[in-house]
Parts: sequence; C-alpha cells; structure tokens
Amino acid sequence: MKRVGQLLLLILFCFCGIVHAQSRIEGKISDVKDQLKLHNATIMLLTAKDSILTNFARSDENGKFSLERPDTGQYFIIVTYPKYGEYYAEILPGQHYSNMSIGMTSSATLLEEVIVMGRVPISIKGDTTEYDAGSFKVEKNAKVEDLLKVLPGITVDASGKITAQGKTVKKMLVDGEEFFGDDPILVSRNIRSDMVDKIQVYEKKSDKAEKTGIDDGERTQTINVKLKEEARRGIFGKVDVGGGSDKFYAGQGFLNYFNQSFKASAYLIASNTGKSGLSYEEVSSMGGDYDRGDNFNGEGIPKSLNTGFLYSDKTANKKHAWRIDYKHIRSDVDLDRNVFTRNAARDTILTSNSSTLASNENRKHNIGLKYEFKVDSMSDLTVWAGANKRHDNSSSETQSTTVNQFDQKINDNMRKFKNDSRSEQYNASALYVRRFKKKGRSLSFNYFTSGNKQDGEQDLFSKLRFYKLGNVERDSTLDQKKFVKNSSFSTGGEFAYSEPISKKIILSFEYGLNFNRNNNAVRSFDKNQNTGSFDRLDSLYSNDFLYKTTKNTYNLAINYKPLEKLVVNVSNKFENSNLSQLNRMENSRLSRSFFVYNPVVDVNYEIQKNKSINLEYQGTNGLPSLNQIQPLRSNLDPLNEYLGNENLKPSYTNNLNLSFRTYSVLEDKFIGIFLSASRTNNALVQNTTIDSLGKTTFVWGNLNHNSNNQISIRPMYYGKLWKKIQLRHGGGPSVSFSNNYNYVNTVLANAKVQRYGMNYSLQRSTTKGLDFGIELSPGYLIQDNSIGAMEDSKGFTFSSEGNLKYFLPAKFIVRADFSYNYQAPTAVYSKKFERFVLSPALSKKFRKDEKLELTFMVNDLLKQNVGFDRSQNGTLLTERRYNTISRYYMVKLTWEINKMLVKSK
Repeated sequence: MKRVGQLLLLILFCFCGIVHAQSRIEGKISDVKDQLKLHNATIMLLTAKDSILTNFARSDENGKFSLERPDTGQYFIIVTYPKYGEYYAEILPGQHYSNMSIGMTSSATLLEEVIVMGRVPISIKGDTTEYDAGSFKVEKNAKVEDLLKVLPGITVDASGKITAQGKTVKKMLVDGEEFFGDDPILVSRNIRSDMVDKIQVYEKKSDKAEKTGIDDGERTQTINVKLKEEARRGIFGKVDVGGGSDKFYAGQGFLNYFNQSFKASAYLIASNTGKSGLSYEEVSSMGGDYDRGDNFNGEGIPKSLNTGFLYSDKTANKKHAWRIDYKHIRSDVDLDRNVFTRNAARDTILTSNSSTLASNENRKHNIGLKYEFKVDSMSDLTVWAGANKRHDNSSSETQSTTVNQFDQKINDNMRKFKNDSRSEQYNASALYVRRFKKKGRSLSFNYFTSGNKQDGEQDLFSKLRFYKLGNVERDSTLDQKKFVKNSSFSTGGEFAYSEPISKKIILSFEYGLNFNRNNNAVRSFDKNQNTGSFDRLDSLYSNDFLYKTTKNTYNLAINYKPLEKLVVNVSNKFENSNLSQLNRMENSRLSRSFFVYNPVVDVNYEIQKNKSINLEYQGTNGLPSLNQIQPLRSNLDPLNEYLGNENLKPSYTNNLNLSFRTYSVLEDKFIGIFLSASRTNNALVQNTTIDSLGKTTFVWGNLNHNSNNQISIRPMYYGKLWKKIQLRHGGGPSVSFSNNYNYVNTVLANAKVQRYGMNYSLQRSTTKGLDFGIELSPGYLIQDNSIGAMEDSKGFTFSSEGNLKYFLPAKFIVRADFSYNYQAPTAVYSKKFERFVLSPALSKKFRKDEKLELTFMVNDLLKQNVGFDRSQNGTLLTERRYNTISRYYMVKLTWEINKMLVKSK
C-alpha cells in the first residue's frame, strides 16, 4: 500500500498555496414600488477589471441572499429578475456589505432610468442555461474543453467525458448543427475557446420526436457552442510531431476548414505509442462506423497509420445537405503473451500455462455517405450509405501444458495457426417522414439493405499429447488447410403511423418486415503425406450451412401526457421470426419459428425545474443466435470445443431501472440515485464438460428451474467543495449483487458476485498555479461458486487516475498523468498486484500567440506498466501477462493552426 500513501501526498500537494481570506456580501431584494420580496433573483459578483464571474447566488423566499467575495480587489454586483430592470453596484475593497438593501424596478414602470452594465455571465431561458464565454477566464489558446471546466455545473474528466447538470453530454453542436458529427470530444478538443460567444446547455429531444412531433420522453444532454460572427469562417487544426527513445514515434495532423455551412476535414495519424487510431468518439464524429481495425487493445506493441477526410455542405436554402467521409487504416501488432488458468470443478482442479507469440496485420478502406432532403416544411428524406474493404493477415504459435491438483501432467500442446482473409461489406438505408398540420400525426417509411462476403485461408498445425501417470497415453498430429467462404444479405423496411386521439394521448402503429440470408462454409483438408498437398477432405470439421430468416414486427405504442411535467410511453412489440436451415454437407433441413412479446413502459416526471424521476420497465426475449443454434464443429483449439444446440428456446429478461436527479444551477450541486435490477428466465448459458484428459466442451443450453439475477444501486453527488479556490468534488458509493448459473460436468453451478465500491473525484480548473483532476475508487469484491473446489475469492481493490498541471513563469508548464491499480491478495490469488504509472512532461510555449509548443515527456517514468490482468468467470480463473508499451522518452512539437477569414468587429 505504499503507492496509496504516494497518492495521498499528491492530493495534499494540490492544496498548497491556494488559500486566501474571504468575507461575505449579504442583503435582501425587494420591489421598489410595492416592497414585494423577490424570490429566486440572480445575484452575480464580477471583477471590475475584466468582468470575470467570481461568485453567484439566488435569493430565498424572503428575498435574502448571501455570497462570499475575496477581501482584496475591486468588484461589482449585478442583480437580475424577470421583467425587472437590472441592478448594478460597485463593491470596493476595505468596505463591508453585510446589510445591503436592493430595490428592483419593474420594467413596466421603468420609464426614465437607464441601467448600464457589462456582460451577464449566466442566464436561464426556459429549459436552456446559457453561459457567456467572455465572462470566464481560461489560458491563451485554450480549447472549448478548458472553457467547460470553469463553467458552473459542468465537469470534464481526464478522458474528456463531459457532464452537465448531472448528466453525461452525448451531443455537442456548433451553432445548433452537427459539426464534423455531433461528438463532444472532437468539438471540445479542437475548437478554440476564443472563437466562442455562448455555451448553451439543454436536453435535446430524440431525432424521432423532433421529426414526428411526438414527445417520447427521451432526452439527450446537449451542449450547443455558439460561435462569434467572425469565427464562422476559418481554418483551424493542430499538428503534433514527436520522436523518442527506443525508436518510438508519434505524429498527428488534424486540419479543418469551415465557411458557414461548408465544412471539410482531414486527419493523419502515424504512431507506435498506442495512439494507433482515433477514439470511438473521434471515429464516429468523422463519419460514423467505429471499427477496431487497428487490432490493438493494449496487448502487444502496435504500429499504425490512420488517415481520412470528411466533406459536408448544404444549399443556401438548407433544402439539401450532404456528408461524405473516407477512412484508411493500416496497423501491425506484435504480441508476446502468457496465460495462466485454473479451472476448479467439484472433483478436479486443472491448471494450465500457455505462451503465445503472435503477429497481426490489418488493412481497411471505408467510405460513408449521408444525404438529407427537406422536401417541404412537413416532409424530410434522409439517406445513408456505406461500404468497406478489409484484409486481415495473422499468425500465432502457442505452447501449453496442463496439470491436475496432484501436479501430474495431463496434456501438452504445440499449435501454429495462420489466417489470411479478405472481406467486403456494404449498407444503405432511407428514411422518409411526413408530418401533418394536426400536431402528433405523422407517417414514416424506412428501407434498409446490407450485405457482405468473406473469403479466407487458414493453416492449422497442432501436436497434442495426453498423459496418464506421467506417460503418454495417446497423441495426435493435425496438419490442415481450411478454406472459409461466408456471405450474407439483408433487406427490409418499416412503416409507422401516429395519430393523436386527444390532446393528451397519441397512438402509433409500426410494422416491419426483414429478410436475411446467410451462407457459412468451411472446407478442411488434411495434408497428404505422400504428395505433400492438402487434398484429403476432413468431413467432420467441414460444413456448409445456408440460413434464411424472415421476421415480421408489430408495435402498438401509446404516448400519454396527462400533465405538462408527466410523460408516459407504453410500447407493445411483437416479433414473429421464421428460421430455415439447410445443411448442404448432409442435405438435411431444420425449421424453427419464434413468436415473442417485448413490452416497454417508460414514465418520466419532472417534479420541478432540474428535478425529475424516471421509471423504466423493459421485457426482452433473447432469441438464440445462429452461432448458438448451428451445430458447427471446429478444431482450431483442440483442447476447447464449442457446440451449438438446435433445440434452444428464447430467454426472457425483466429489466427495471429507477432514477432520481436534482440539480441546482446556481449552487452548482447535483444529487442522483440510480437503481437497476434484472431477472432472466430460461437463460441461454454455456454448459461445460471437462474430461479426465483436460479437454473442455462448451454446449449452449437453456437454464431451467433457476434464473440469473442482478441488482445495483448507485447514489451520486457533486458540487463545490471550496468556492473561493474553484475546488469541486463529487462521487458516491455503489453496491451490486449478481448470480449466474450453468452446468459444469452435469452439476449445477451458481456463481455469485458482490461488489462494494466508492468513487470520489476532486478537481480544480484554473489558469494560474495548480490545475488538477483526481479520481479515487476503492472497492471490495467477493466471488464464489457453489461447486468450486477452492476458497471464495475476497479482496480489497483500489484504483485511481488523474492529471496535474502547474503554470510556471516564462510560459513553462509542468504536467503529469498518473494511474494506480491495486488488488489485495486473496485465498485464490496469494500475491497482491500493484501498478503505479506516472507520465510527467515539461512544455514551453513560444511566440506571442503561444501557438507553438515544445514538450519533453516521459511515458511510464517508474517503468510500472506491466501487461497484466486477472479475471474470474464461474469456476475459471485467468491471469494474463503480455508485452506492452512501458517507459520511453519523447520530444514533441505542437503547432496550433487558427486563422479566421473574417476580422473581428
């Protein structure tokens, strides 16, 4: 736990040198004419020098207010109230303002008085909270992300995730429209804060609700960045170039041009540091489909090249809009991995050790298109299309050994595998929506089609030996070439109509028809020892299946809005699926049909402004997939075999979610409680059979007479801890319980998991001194299995991550990112696991505009980033160790590009 102490010292360091004395401003607010006490008036304290907001409050039911101010410096106070003129007064140093009496004049009687004031930092307009960007101070060349960090009610964590008024921001728009997609991170980390006029926060209705006019109760927390007039035409971007020790390198370029509605973007990433591609958010915002085409998940050493461009525009009358994007990914990953597993059934404990050397190469091209046509004021047509082409090439060599609880060798295996596959895929869809003059009446049609094909060759060589009492009982050698040929085609459509029955009730009906055709074929050939060619068909591990599925979907939904603040949505979805399977190898057929009902009830009640409660119930039938049904046999892993089950039935899951949220904008305080529970009957589970030779067979089946269950509760709070030094904090405890059943050697096993955790974060955003964000997550984990031949796994866990930034004179900045993970020893794992990764950096900004920055950084200074993880799934325990990126030094040069084509007024 020594590392925990180091973390606590880091936290204590964050408080050094940031405390000053403070006093209070207090008083009451009333109507000048009628002496009415004004409740919920907004009081703001701004610096006199640059109008930066330093504090704010609201008056109580008696018109009284109280707020803190620094003892030094000159300020002015602004008081606003709807339909009243604004009040302005100076706050001078050395004077007391503990008994202010502020009189407000109604705008109806305000005839001669003129009130002159500066910018209003925060205003609330209906459901929208608006921040004036110029009233909040950030460092030079800061991005929108840096601006958001200093806005009351908005938090940004180390990964860039944005939370506004207690809810995660999932959309970020620019001037009300998508800007290279609607992803928050791409906008927040690339648009400069000095381009911004206003920041607006609101809950956006779903696309379906906006198009049809039916309020379905779905809301997405959204931020709209309103640009300054002179900032709507320009070029911005960033170029990073870095070289380091041990031949590490990183290069990234991102360039954007925009002119009102016209937008163009291009990017290039070349790296072997793990930044092998865009994040999920960056990829989706650059054009849509996310693909882990880089083949890198933290294991191994990667090398990648990723490039793409995007173009979008719309006509002057906004009748037509379109977007085209292209991406190309090239990546290579070299992996050295060791895996330790322990499978403990009632009578047997098998321990395996395996080592793998692997190499993966991937090449992919992807193109996407979106076209929007505003037919008229009541009709819209949207078309999507995309296609990709991919080439995967991989090879691996694995050595493994298995022993029993008496340390007797059971088996060993040497396996070599190569795969070379090429695939092509396409998709297209169109959505037409027609609204009518009667509010709530709408008609929509949706058509979609997609298809793909894959051709591949696989080489498999395996030498497997089984032992008994230390002697080889039998062995087998496998030398095969496989030819894989898969294809699929899908097409279908949906029709939906909604009709308002009354002002409070809207009924809607949907019908969908979907047809799928899938062909899966594998030909396995053994090597002919006489000729050296692969010409002997292995019929046991060859197959050729044709699947056809026809699905009819019916949905009757009710939207009930008895009160302005209460919305109830009930959806009744029926699905009728018919599956036919043709086994071309054996010329046999199988037909199955499923008729299921999936209900959804969603109730959302807004108790008052920024306080709501939501209840959702969803019943879901889990249909067995083709992979679970099909009786395919595979020998790619001789010690683990997976079998399908043609007699599987659908499972049924009851999901219940309950949430309560309350948020105060002016107090910058959020409280939430989130409860979720689920119960799955007739669950689809993988039953396992482990034989005496160490071979495991997995067979899908339905769980009868028992159910899998899960329940969790998570209270949450965040707000200001110390307003004067801009210190925020938040978090809360979490508790979850789950149990899952399956059969192990025909014995019913119940795997139980209990998780107790706590999350606490501390954040300070500033442009002087120390800026930091730290997150602490202690927890306690209990895992046990009813048939395990070992002790229950119980242990303390702790994780933390954060970043520190300190502004030095002469435009120097010291930075440090860190993460810490700790797992205590348990009855199962006798050794603790501890990892503290610290990556410091020193940067210097050049030029008057500070657009050029030179950075020296060290990745993993303490060389603690070892590739390691542990997991437990029922009776199976797994430890993985692998090569990964550790310590290296790098010098990086960053150039910010920002040129506005319209001069500031």
